[in-house]
Amino acid sequence: MSISSFVKKIPEFNDLSASDKIDLFAYYILFETEVSQFKASDISECFNDLHLSPYSNISSYLSKYSKRAKGQKFLKRNSGYCLESNTRALIEKVIQKEFVPEPSNNLFALSIFENTRGYLTGFATEASCAYDFALYNSCFFMLRKLLETLIIELFEKHGIESKIKNGNGGYFFLSDLISKLVSENNWHLTKITREDIPKIKKLADSSVHSKRFSAKKVDIDNLKTEIRIIFEELVSLIDYPNWKK
Repeated sequence: MSISSFVKKIPEFNDLSASDKIDLFAYYILFETEVSQFKASDISECFNDLHLSPYSNISSYLSKYSKRAKGQKFLKRNSGYCLESNTRALIEKVIQKEFVPEPSNNLFALSIFENTRGYLTGFATEASCAYDFALYNSCFFMLRKLLETLIIELFEKHGIESKIKNGNGGYFFLSDLISKLVSENNWHLTKITREDIPKIKKLADSSVHSKRFSAKKVDIDNLKTEIRIIFEELVSLIDYPNWKK
């Protein structure tokens, strides 16, 4: 785990004092990078990696809080320091809190799914977070799920869902859903949507089913505009505010 990912697990990390950050960096170095000891230079490197102004005298801080007295945080070793057990326990209480990522608009504007359905907002949030955390296969999976759900709900909105169901009452696979979507006469799709939905499906299918394909950021970035246009168009056609499901 990188130091930038680690600090995202710390509530209100940016509001902490530089000295409090030293304690957390010590924990990170010992237990996330799995070394037995750390030095002042290791702590300084954490500040540098995060582009933070460092504590004025890290060596002095470590020396002060390694003395046997009330408030001791560190144990001095031959070539560095380790954490005192009570300090470690206190830090673990903080970082064990569930990390809830904040979605962004880096993938697409989340406002597209406002006033739709709660589950769609959840899917969009998960896709956004997967993109932000470089989980690109997972991102494609959620994009596929959003696309599939929107197509089904467009047919349901018009009361023609029977056109996309098989003999057992289950919905078609995505490839057939797309074919039915494009050929349906109850709405008119833009050229971008008709031509680019298969592109999204192709990469999403590869992410889900191919053991040799691993999605990269550029795969999604090259389709960002098309993804936004397609989702906006389908949401608009469904017209959720006026659909009482």
